[in-house]
Amino acid sequence: MAELLNEKEVRKLQLVGGSTYVLSLPKKWIDELNLKTGDPVSIVKNVNRSLSILPTGTSQAPKIIKSKTIVSQKEPVESIQRKVIAMYLAGYQIIEIQSKGGRIQLEHKQTIRDLVRRNMIGTEIVESTPESITIQILTSLPELSISDALKRMFLLTITMHRQAIDALKEMDAELGEEITHLDDEVDRFSLYILRNLTLAVEHERILRDIGLKKPSDCISYRIVVKSIERVADHAVSIASRVKFLKSTLEPVLLQKITKLSEESLKVFEDSIAALNKRDYTLADVVASNARRIAEKEKEFTDSLEESKKYTSVIKFVLEDIRRTAEYSSDIAEAVINETVQDVISENAT
Repeated sequence: MAELLNEKEVRKLQLVGGSTYVLSLPKKWIDELNLKTGDPVSIVKNVNRSLSILPTGTSQAPKIIKSKTIVSQKEPVESIQRKVIAMYLAGYQIIEIQSKGGRIQLEHKQTIRDLVRRNMIGTEIVESTPESITIQILTSLPELSISDALKRMFLLTITMHRQAIDALKEMDAELGEEITHLDDEVDRFSLYILRNLTLAVEHERILRDIGLKKPSDCISYRIVVKSIERVADHAVSIASRVKFLKSTLEPVLLQKITKLSEESLKVFEDSIAALNKRDYTLADVVASNARRIAEKEKEFTDSLEESKKYTSVIKFVLEDIRRTAEYSSDIAEAVINETVQDVISENAT
């Protein structure tokens, strides 16, 4: 996204008047930024022990950045989707898609419209011609803090998982379909957060506005976002098994599945609690409990008789439940990595 290539210059600080340090800047850089003698600049002391020198006003928000991509008429719709999502995540605020050598295919246009509507928060198609489509991200970044957006993702995912188990117990295919729509909402929040994290790495003001303290937090939160997204995907997977059932599962099996499901969700809930509280000890417990879920899932799976009805369906459901706990462990490990310094400091005192 940077308009200028990163360059490095080593300059020495000079002491002036006994209380002020002066640093000279390369003339080439000043010219490229269209600055002149007397222009005010802001100096920001960052939490990562670096300094940022910004022309007045640029510390408030990133500059509007435009992007253009050319698509061919024979290009697969999946490729176009990936391009648009990549530009959205990169932080571009105006995205223009143009057709190479003619009109944009109707299938491509519909794909873009569906993508904007379902997956990209605060985004609208502001111009559409036979040869091009222009998308603008209208949301003022950041509208939601990272913690608020994650909370919404988490609550939606918890709801999806429980509804998936209910659909399995009640053989309710319509309830299973509803979960797919909830997954679209989870994906919307996921893309929104990842976009903000990308911008936060480059803009100190956005980093503070979304509630993070240092750029390295963006790495941990990226892991958390993708883990929640995967848990939601496994809820969809559980719901998708309903269509293979022609009769209800045995009550004893349903009871065991429900119990293991709730234990896995408890691990998931605790992983998010550890994240919000920056609790190393709780995160460590989550990682241990996730391993126990995996052991219970294996015991359950090994006890199933291959000749029994719907054994394969049950095994897939159990795997989805286990994977929910494993992704919760990934969240816990991200918390452990971020908070281990606190534990070291406590032990040292």
